Amino acid sequence: MNLLTLNQFAVLLWKNFTLKRRQFFNLILEVLTALAFPMMLLLLRAVIHITVAGPYTFTSQPISTLPSFLQNDERWELIYVPSNIDVVKEITENVKRNLNISIKVQGFSSEIEFEKYIKYDYRAHKVLAAIVFDCDFKNRHDPLPLQVKYHLRFAAIQRTIIWPDETGWKTTLLFPNQPSVGPRNPGHQDGGGPGYIREGFLAIQHALDKAIILYHESSARQLFDDISILVQRFPYPAYPDDGLLLLTGSFLPLMFILMFSPTVLSIIRSIVWEKEKRLKEYQLTIGLKSWMIWAAYFFTFFFFYIFIVSMICVLLFAKIFNDPVFYYSDYSFIFVFLMCYAIASIFFGFMVSTFFNKARLAASAGSFIYFVSFFPFNSIAQYYGRINLTMKVAACLSPNIALALGIKLLVKFETKQTGVNWNKIWTPATLEDNLTFGHMMGMLVIDAFLYGLVTWYIEAVFPGQYGMPQPWYFFLMSTGLSRVFSNTTVQNHQFFGVQLSL
Repeated sequence: MNLLTLNQFAVLLWKNFTLKRRQFFNLILEVLTALAFPMMLLLLRAVIHITVAGPYTFTSQPISTLPSFLQNDERWELIYVPSNIDVVKEITENVKRNLNISIKVQGFSSEIEFEKYIKYDYRAHKVLAAIVFDCDFKNRHDPLPLQVKYHLRFAAIQRTIIWPDETGWKTTLLFPNQPSVGPRNPGHQDGGGPGYIREGFLAIQHALDKAIILYHESSARQLFDDISILVQRFPYPAYPDDGLLLLTGSFLPLMFILMFSPTVLSIIRSIVWEKEKRLKEYQLTIGLKSWMIWAAYFFTFFFFYIFIVSMICVLLFAKIFNDPVFYYSDYSFIFVFLMCYAIASIFFGFMVSTFFNKARLAASAGSFIYFVSFFPFNSIAQYYGRINLTMKVAACLSPNIALALGIKLLVKFETKQTGVNWNKIWTPATLEDNLTFGHMMGMLVIDAFLYGLVTWYIEAVFPGQYGMPQPWYFFLMSTGLSRVFSNTTVQNHQFFGVQLSL
């Protein structure tokens, strides 16, 4: 890079910063919008302190407890499958006897028939549970094998929980998606949701196991008569409770998206405005190279992002009041993560700007595209435990989703009181989760590369009204590549009357 190129690049930077300075009120608005949410979190931290909660102890619960909704129990049904095996009906009748309730017992020949009953018969809402035996019965009079495999099927949505989760019993998870510092549902002696005691699951399971044991060994009845089976939650020690994360944890991803949205839209609007006013074409006619113009754009917004992200980290990690917003994490790590997002968002703005020639249209469409790219995060968060690593990483092709997942992961680490740092870049937040900050930072870099590649291609093939378009297959031509990386030729006769005034 010779001295002339450096001088040209310096002039381009001066031009960009001058235009930024002239839009002083917009610049201040961008800064205030980016810092408004961190300042709000800081003010909340001044009010919400980290307190000590616990310790907790819990009382014993009998597993034979039946659901509270079993009023007029003769109207409820206990289903068994298959119905054409005598021993299955016998076992189910013994389950009813062990429960000591006058519930109806009804059988179905197969699970398919049972599911049809659940879907299409209005009486199905009174089904307490279904016992499905998965044994290799050959004929009607076969005995029950010693090794019994069965399924208990309850209502998909719990009946005793006021606000049941749409995912139901969550049997696919060993641990919750969102870890908690203290005990789960500390106000419920039986553990709360998903409600294995209050829904009657343990009662039916115990009655069924008892019926199977007595079928094979009737002398065990005395054993059951002499014992009572109870369950009790483990006690939990005292722990620091951060109410701020509990209050704002679910909203933080959206907050960060809103923080950076004015800057991204400013990138799109600024580039398209220069295109609309023909400033870019004028710069090309005086000998500037296209890559130099894009590089000047990049460094202009990159320096601005450094200032914004630095201020955000100061507000979130500095101990301005009693405690910082994020107490356990390394601020340098979060700074680098946010700068990775900044680079990806700059190239995202570059890519969007190549599709428009009017600044107002670009700003409107760009804001729509920006927020639409974030919307899939809601579905990802809702079904997070069911989504594999490949799908999560693929979703990070949207920088907004990568940022949202990163903030969600940061909240998990803060909730666990371990925080995130450089030693945990490849460490998941929970045992069942396999997504790490390393995946998201890598995807943000890939996003920047892909968006830059799309920008380069669209700029070459669709250069606008005054450019010389390349054929769509130009990247396969050695002459086409050299022409793109060299000075872009512009039709000079169309630029009479264009003035560059800074």
